[in-house]
Amino acid sequence: MVLNPTIPKKLFNFKTVNVFQDSYVLESDYIPSSLVGRDEEINAVAEIFFPLFRNGKPGHAFIYGPPGSGKTVVIKHVLRQLYSEAGENINLKHFTVPCKKHNTTTKILSFLLREIGYSDSLPRSGVSCGYYYDLFFSYLKKQGYSITIIFDEIDFLKDDNVLYNFSRSGEFKELNERQFIHIIGVSNTGEFVNSLDPRVDSSMQRETIVFPPYNKEQLIDILNMRVSLAFYPDAVCEGTVELCAEESAKDEGDARRAIFLLQAAGNFAIKTECSKVQPGHVIMASQKVKEDISLQFVLNMTFHEKFVLLAMINTEKYLKKGKFIVTGDVYRIYHDMCRFAEEGPLSLAAISQKVAKFRMMGIINANVSSRGRGGLTSEIVFIGDPDILANAIYRDGAFVKFMTYNPDIRKICSVQVW
Repeated sequence: MVLNPTIPKKLFNFKTVNVFQDSYVLESDYIPSSLVGRDEEINAVAEIFFPLFRNGKPGHAFIYGPPGSGKTVVIKHVLRQLYSEAGENINLKHFTVPCKKHNTTTKILSFLLREIGYSDSLPRSGVSCGYYYDLFFSYLKKQGYSITIIFDEIDFLKDDNVLYNFSRSGEFKELNERQFIHIIGVSNTGEFVNSLDPRVDSSMQRETIVFPPYNKEQLIDILNMRVSLAFYPDAVCEGTVELCAEESAKDEGDARRAIFLLQAAGNFAIKTECSKVQPGHVIMASQKVKEDISLQFVLNMTFHEKFVLLAMINTEKYLKKGKFIVTGDVYRIYHDMCRFAEEGPLSLAAISQKVAKFRMMGIINANVSSRGRGGLTSEIVFIGDPDILANAIYRDGAFVKFMTYNPDIRKICSVQVW
């Protein structure tokens, strides 16, 4: 008797509902044909490149604004228009350096060499920065085109000399005649601009363009433009877009977050086998997004960073519920947690450094204030829900024991902090 071969079960034979017709429209790399509420910013960036149309060089610029305020999408939009309208009349390419990953001169030059097509092996050690500069400039001369370098999250640069050397490469005869390196720095705050070495700032002669956050009405318009392309007709219920916009307007008008929230809500509708994306799905998505962001923050932290962050959460929980907390109180709770866990404590200065890092990461707001004879301290407020952060920390087995931690408040408050 011949047995029939088993017919393999289809792996992707999911029961689904028709919600998305083109979910790519909701991805971060999608660039719409028109942008909402950014006409002034588009014109300001376009003016940077306009000298190209009279055989000149574009001006260096720093662009900053809160996350999701349209900085990246405007730059991409303007560059797309530039290549379309100028055609072969300009000999320019652009490259984006993610400074969070490539934050030293050597890393930046190695990255750019690969981007412009250099394929030979590069030494990992034993050579100076000058070696990489000479190699980069000589290879770029051979390529013949000029470049715009977009330093994304420029705040993470450890050395601004690279900006100085790039901005003066023409003056130093490192490139061909009429060939240039053009710099655009992108940042969420203006702090980097204020910390620039005066020589670098002077050599760049830069423009500064500030992007304001989107308001609720602008976010609604942005989402509605994408709804018609991303979803099937009538798949998004009334009130869903408005709730996404309202949630994101609270978060500094972050359009990227609003779009992601709408996409996540659509995914929750599919998971619940609902043919319409409803406001309830937005609430579910919002909670999930907060948990995912908190978990991502925590996963990238060292043991001591988690320890200090949990101490801050416990300070807010046990000492200053609903109010700002101060560095001294954090250190008291931290010291008690070290005793509880039999860990050696860090210094108060080390704790203050970690607080500053959490502020840079966007986990907290921390304003420095004077306490008279007590000196300076940081008034700390959590931006998100500290309970969500705590739950993310507890996923690390080394911190499970702190779920039963309950400090003696009187004893802690009597400890002097020096």
